[in-house]
Amino acid sequence: MKRFCLFVLPLCVLLGAVRADYINSPGWENDPYFTHQSWSFSGPDNPALPDDGGAGNPYGTAVLTMSGAQWVDDLGMVYDPGTFHPLGQRQGGFAIVGPQDDAEWFSVTIPNVANPSMVKEVWFEFTFRVSDMELAGVIANRVSLSVYADGIVDGDHAFDYFDEAGGVIGVSALGEIWLRFEGKFSYDPQPGSELMILVGNLDPGQSVCLDQVDIDTHCVPEPTTLGLLGLGALGLLRRRR
Repeated sequence: MKRFCLFVLPLCVLLGAVRADYINSPGWENDPYFTHQSWSFSGPDNPALPDDGGAGNPYGTAVLTMSGAQWVDDLGMVYDPGTFHPLGQRQGGFAIVGPQDDAEWFSVTIPNVANPSMVKEVWFEFTFRVSDMELAGVIANRVSLSVYADGIVDGDHAFDYFDEAGGVIGVSALGEIWLRFEGKFSYDPQPGSELMILVGNLDPGQSVCLDQVDIDTHCVPEPTTLGLLGLGALGLLRRRR
């Protein structure tokens, strides 16, 4: 389980982040085990397939399921929090309304192929809008994200969290606050699938609108495997000599 940490992002980053999603990806695209899945909620489908229908994952199609949320077809204009200059229109999202007490907001199942000699890494980026500045200031303590191997929800199958970033990216005309969070998880060994679960708490009158979800995964060889590969390369060099 990982609770988000909130940072104030530089304005130059905010402008680009609002105009285009998936801009802070970890750069795993050239990895042969790379998968990408993205949801921008252009329609009310729930469970929802990725925007590309699953083409970004060669091992199967990821599925995102909202829990107790209502689809909103227009999330409105986003404005710069300092100058109130319009940054772009946001279309579609799922609204979660309080009160919520440790309630599951959504889950994502990502198929892969198990490999005992690989370590799995998962990166996420979530964009969402909260109802007011007060909630924006405490939302980091109101939500928690967990990732589990092979859909088994227990401590032995939980991923480790090792990186994070996030912060305010804009405001609405009604004073709602737009936020973006990203981070990375890892698990050893590479499982056959990953299950991400976001849980949250809201007081009466508070709300969150989920606007965009991006998830990348890739695999890296375990240190022992890398060592064996190095020994094999040395052996080839000696034979050539």
